[in-house]
Amino acid sequence: MPDTTDLTAMLALALLCWGLRVTFVLLVPADRLPPAVSRGLRHLPPAALASICAVELAGALDAGDLTSSAASVVIVGVAAAVALRTRNMTWTVVAGVAAVLLVDLVVLAG
Repeated sequence: MPDTTDLTAMLALALLCWGLRVTFVLLVPADRLPPAVSRGLRHLPPAALASICAVELAGALDAGDLTSSAASVVIVGVAAAVALRTRNMTWTVVAGVAAVLLVDLVVLAG
């Protein structure tokens, strides 16, 4: 019989995470949040995106491969420039994905 400990743990944690989210949404509706919390929540999506980018960039950088390291820095620079210019999360993500595709298909593939 296969070991299902990992699957059981993942399902239990997923259920717990979902339960916490639903409880928070049901008990504290958005219109009852204090103004300071509402203002703070506006900064959550950029912070989450920045943390994901930082983890991916740290994993992609290789001391021996200057080309991929420079390409990773350029990709982050493109996304940052679009974010500063447009102040729009959607355009920032689109620019970042386009830069990754361009670098993967043109620069690193060649």
